[in-house]
Amino acid sequence: MLAACSNQPEDKTLMTLNGTIDGDYNGMAYLYKRANGDWIKLDSALVENNAFVLTGHLEFPEMYYVSIDGENKFAGFFAEPSEITFKTTVDDFRNAEITGSTAQVEYNEYNEKMQLFNDMYSDLNRQYKEAKEAGDEEKMSELDKEFESVDVQMKQFILDNALSNNKSVVAAYAVSRNSYYFDENDLEPVVENFDPSIRESTYVKSLEDRVAVLKSVAIGQPAIDFTMDNMEGEPVTLSSLYGKYLLVDFWASWCGPCRRENPNVVAAYQEYKDKGFDILGVSFDRSKDKWMEAVKTDNLIWHHVSDLKYWGNKAGKLYGINSIPSNILLNPDGTIIAKNLRGEDLHNKLEELLD
Repeated sequence: MLAACSNQPEDKTLMTLNGTIDGDYNGMAYLYKRANGDWIKLDSALVENNAFVLTGHLEFPEMYYVSIDGENKFAGFFAEPSEITFKTTVDDFRNAEITGSTAQVEYNEYNEKMQLFNDMYSDLNRQYKEAKEAGDEEKMSELDKEFESVDVQMKQFILDNALSNNKSVVAAYAVSRNSYYFDENDLEPVVENFDPSIRESTYVKSLEDRVAVLKSVAIGQPAIDFTMDNMEGEPVTLSSLYGKYLLVDFWASWCGPCRRENPNVVAAYQEYKDKGFDILGVSFDRSKDKWMEAVKTDNLIWHHVSDLKYWGNKAGKLYGINSIPSNILLNPDGTIIAKNLRGEDLHNKLEELLD
């Protein structure tokens, strides 16, 4: 009776996930979240009679993940302090049915709206493939413009969704997840508009940090110096290369868009290297052999450095790089004068500066 009358306070941070898995599975279930690019295990439980229970503690809604042993047995959901039901099958684990989380309901609604853009992209991709096979360059050019229009609409939707739902952690997550699309001028008004009630949430804080980083490396700011080893293991300091217009090119051997852009960068280097232009390649590779092989294969005959830390690359962190290819252009005294110059834009800028 004393236990029944206990005055223990209710734990308002507790999430209990009641899971069921249809099919033949008798192993473990795991609960994870992502933090600073790493997977953090929060809990684990044995699946018995197709059921399991996982728990976690959190103050704000956050994207969590459930996994079981096996390939692609992985599903994300929006956790919050509540009793959440997670129903799935062994054969289609990713498409779990989740109830009991209001944040998940909001996330589903957001995804439904985003699916409209995905459908537009799919249709444009189909048309572009057909035009390419037919050699219809005029149609391909028209479709490129349509792709750009959909891009603009999608990005604006993400920002507008956050501005009109400024108490929503889910809206903050959507901006954070897509933050590589946006510069500091896009993000700062959104971040400043978030309600104080969610300012301590993971996603608002990460956006605040990103705005601070992007402002520190905005056009007009002095470049942040760093030192990293080249392919011979010798340290190269960014500022040691000042004196020419310097392109700091963030890329990796495993990055398809980077490799497709490389011939354009090679052409720019060949045209302007004797007129005061230089390049420092910063690789996000993990394998030194693959990095060196790509440099040789793509004929990238300029300075190269890497710490072989993948997305944890030190220079990438300093410059807020979370998608590649990406680049910054410095003037001879080390001031940032342009960012993300690709294709004709790179040639046009160099022509403006050096011809």
